[in-house]
Amino acid sequence: MDEVNKYGKDNVNRYTEESVGTATNQNGYGGMAYYTSETCGYLNGSSGSCVTTGCTTDYAQSEVKYVVDAWEADKFQEKDLKEDETGYSVRLITFDELTDNLGYSIKSGNTDYSATTDLTPEWVYNSNYAYWTMSSYEDSTSRAFAIYTEGGLYYKRDYIFSHYFAVRPVVTLYKSAL
Repeated sequence: MDEVNKYGKDNVNRYTEESVGTATNQNGYGGMAYYTSETCGYLNGSSGSCVTTGCTTDYAQSEVKYVVDAWEADKFQEKDLKEDETGYSVRLITFDELTDNLGYSIKSGNTDYSATTDLTPEWVYNSNYAYWTMSSYEDSTSRAFAIYTEGGLYYKRDYIFSHYFAVRPVVTLYKSAL
């Protein structure tokens, strides 16, 4: 929680129903909305109206990226980081990485849920918190995938500003940095 608040400064849960300006407690881990703005979220907290006209699931514009970038700047030297195929050296995990490399499979006839298999390493999920991926559901501007505590990969039927999940960065380092 402390890290999300520290690195998020004024960019955490700005236009949310609760915990405005600070991370929520997810069993000791900091939870935050993926994206909020004056055109995406609750304008005056729980007493405000909900707007969705300006929502985006573009990771580059997300509040989550702001937290990840600030954490990266504090923890790593730029020379140690390598840009990967997504164009980032520090980012969130993707839906494709989970399904292509980490054993997740789409349940038959159900495109909003992906399940772990015997090939899914246990470190991919944590029973204490759910966390965001950087992948949107289809081409949605208001729904993104998250890994839940039991390991399920879901897209949120609700909006990216009304759920508070942990931030779990993926870091790509040069071998020489190890």
